[in-house]
Amino acid sequence: MNWIRTHRWFTAGLGAAVVGLALVITAAATQPSREFGWFAYAPLADAVFLPGPTAREMFGIGLASLGLIVITGSLGYLRGRRTQ
Repeated sequence: MNWIRTHRWFTAGLGAAVVGLALVITAAATQPSREFGWFAYAPLADAVFLPGPTAREMFGIGLASLGLIVITGSLGYLRGRRTQ
């Protein structure tokens, strides 16, 4: 009966990885293009614009990472059970 629970963990991890990857792809595709403006003279303000990942991209990366960790853990458990 343990293998059923392990397969459920594998399925949940696979689902989390797919949803996380979909979040990252849709967040990157729906962002407006980043333009940096003029570069030939010093800026008039002291503010510095540094583009970075959005919150949705970071959540998607975390969810995909967690899903991959769960997948590898369940596959390692199944592999260990098979050799005993």
